[in-house]
Amino acid sequence: MPKTKLLNIRIDPELKKKAKKLAEADGRSLSNWVTKLISSKVKEAERAGAAPQAPEDNGDKI
Repeated sequence: MPKTKLLNIRIDPELKKKAKKLAEADGRSLSNWVTKLISSKVKEAERAGAAPQAPEDNGDKI
């Protein structure tokens, strides 16, 4: 996997607990599980022709 960037998000504590349990059931860390979900949705949108082109990376944190 190429160099990664940090993505800080705010999430309801109960939702985080549920997501963590699902990630563990899938044999993944929560971070890896969320990355997999985002990747899956981006690929789905690209196949449908709905995904915009990614902007050029200028090194800013999102």
